[in-house]
Amino acid sequence: MLKKLKQFPFLSTAILLTLMTRLVVNGLTWVGVLALVVTALWFCFDMVRWLMIRLDDSALPTYRKETDEEIPPENLASLVYFLSEPREANETSIRRCVSAALGIDFDTDALNSEHFVIEFNPTRNANEVDDGISHFMVKMPQGLFAVLVSDRPYISNPSQFAKEFIRDKRLRKAVEQHLAWISVDLMDDPSDPEATSAAYQVIGQILATLAGPDCLAIYCPEIQRCNEFDLSLIETLSGQRPLDLFSEPTFEPIVEISDSNKKMTQAVREARQRWSEFLHSFAESGPGDVDKFIVKAEFREGPKCEYMWLSVTAASSTSVSGILMNDPHELMDIHRGASVTLEMDRLNDWIYRNQDGEHIGGFTLDVLAEGDEN
Repeated sequence: MLKKLKQFPFLSTAILLTLMTRLVVNGLTWVGVLALVVTALWFCFDMVRWLMIRLDDSALPTYRKETDEEIPPENLASLVYFLSEPREANETSIRRCVSAALGIDFDTDALNSEHFVIEFNPTRNANEVDDGISHFMVKMPQGLFAVLVSDRPYISNPSQFAKEFIRDKRLRKAVEQHLAWISVDLMDDPSDPEATSAAYQVIGQILATLAGPDCLAIYCPEIQRCNEFDLSLIETLSGQRPLDLFSEPTFEPIVEISDSNKKMTQAVREARQRWSEFLHSFAESGPGDVDKFIVKAEFREGPKCEYMWLSVTAASSTSVSGILMNDPHELMDIHRGASVTLEMDRLNDWIYRNQDGEHIGGFTLDVLAEGDEN
């Protein structure tokens, strides 16, 4: 706080107040009026620079700091795209995107307008290196925002971070491969929940217009949630509750487990040994109970292997048939909704609901929740 106060433009503020006081009390000569105009411009420039310094202090993502520990949430209303490649951005392109998102015509004369979009790079010390971030300040009725465009990864070591903290293979790959990022941040005080909620609506609307094929993932620093990006998220992102897009994964998570995992081997063995229980309950089920019986099985294409769930339509002691419930990550010959029949040596797990609504089976789920530990 003391540092921010020291950086406040006290000198230009004091001179401006002095000249305005003299204007009201005694009036000013034409030289005094000229000095007042120059001082007002000086004050505006200093104030913009001070605001950008505040932005630079608060908006640098904590994930970009090198650390071996999990990072606490930031008190920052912000949404971030992880990009596959750097983007070219300038004041005109950002102004066009924000205008399209919010329906506001921004005046290009920033200093004399209540609504403006300007590019501004914070003043740096001589020993500070360029961080690769382009800063754009957006002032509008909904508040003061910033659009940041970086040509470097959001995380200092994406591969290491993804390996340590992200179990979903799809999401891990997206984070590992990102080379740049773009964010929309609230620069006003985020302590008011209602104001912050409204700000997220604005942030989501702006970010929706910035979506493109280079978007790999979307991240929220405040709640520390990350999701793969897909165009299907645009409707939620530009709606009233943009953070709802983090309520569940964009796609079915893919979790890798070692073939030598002893707990997983034991869980699969139990599922196969107790297969007769599944068959007995399935034989007694009625037409309306079909969705109560699901099986997880192994699917292979050459060296690639994935385990996916299917809704069972027929089952015996030697095979099981059903409708595939997931889209594969790497396999190309099958897709969600396909009818498949598999031999029992591909069985991995099964679940069904009994008459009391209780789930029976799911032997591998606890192992997946624990992680890849022997």
